[in-house]
Amino acid sequence: MPIALIMAGGKGERLWPLSTSKKPKQFTALMDKTFFQMTVDRVLPLVGEDGIYVVTQENFKSEILKEVPYLLEKNIILEPVGRNTAPCIGLGALTIARKNPNEVMIVIPSDHLIFDEERFREVVRFGCEVGMKDYLITLGITPTEAHTGYGYIHYGDEKFCKQDIKACQVLGFIEKPDIKKANYYFSNPTYLWNSGIFIWKAQTILEEITTHMPSLFQGLNTIQHYWGRPELETVKSQVFNTLPSTSIDYGIMEKSERVLVIPATFQWNDIGSWSALEKVFSQDKSKNLSIGSYYGLQSQNNIIYSQKPIITFGVNDLIIVESDSAVLVMHKSLDQKIKELIQELKNNDQFKHLT
Repeated sequence: MPIALIMAGGKGERLWPLSTSKKPKQFTALMDKTFFQMTVDRVLPLVGEDGIYVVTQENFKSEILKEVPYLLEKNIILEPVGRNTAPCIGLGALTIARKNPNEVMIVIPSDHLIFDEERFREVVRFGCEVGMKDYLITLGITPTEAHTGYGYIHYGDEKFCKQDIKACQVLGFIEKPDIKKANYYFSNPTYLWNSGIFIWKAQTILEEITTHMPSLFQGLNTIQHYWGRPELETVKSQVFNTLPSTSIDYGIMEKSERVLVIPATFQWNDIGSWSALEKVFSQDKSKNLSIGSYYGLQSQNNIIYSQKPIITFGVNDLIIVESDSAVLVMHKSLDQKIKELIQELKNNDQFKHLT
């Protein structure tokens, strides 16, 4: 049975003020469960309770155990500090390899929405079969629009196939494009969105880290030397503080010759902004999207999230979010600039505690 490695240390600032540094996006709920709880539910049938591992930071450990009490505390892997996905995954792979280096890992972010979960599990099961052959598997999502907020994967010939699921050669990874390039990728069926979901054996990814990220390998080797010793956490902190912040895509996937992609058709969204909710939730006849109690009069094209009743009168194109700590009202056109607002608040002594 494979292992699921859930990455749960991200900031999730783009859904502020619902998500904050103290309670980031993965621990917030747009529906009846948090993103993290839904992620656990998604992989549980694939790996069982003992097979769920979580990489996170110390300050989120209690929240994780509160949300999913049956998780094994020994399966919670603590990062001293966030250094992007390559060190995070490397530390997870090192932990899992100590149990069994040939264990297949399903590496998945904790803050995505995936519908048609049985189809997701079919794709992942096939990915695990291919991953056993010492390949690095990534899941690519068939685009539904020309999106400039996602990276893309260009794929080529089919390498393996099972029924209607195939694993293909990767011709290239592309950073988030401008709208002209995004339109081209959307019109070309050989381009996929990069989902950030990976499948491989623990030993395979560690071998690729050795080859392509020697400084990370050296750091992991140092950590392994102190495994089970009282100094481990201190050494881990020292190592992580020296590591550059590097994504697994840049550090490994763009360089490795073992990479394959599985084109997937299940509905997927990383909910990277409040406007992204329009791709997931239905709107009323005036194109207002509301989560919570809402009534709008002469109001169109608004997004509202609130636990309290919200009434709008004569307003259009707004995002209104009520959280425990703050209320945000902004024009939808500024949705992709919310990090600028958060940075301003961080620099303001009166409001920095809200971030």
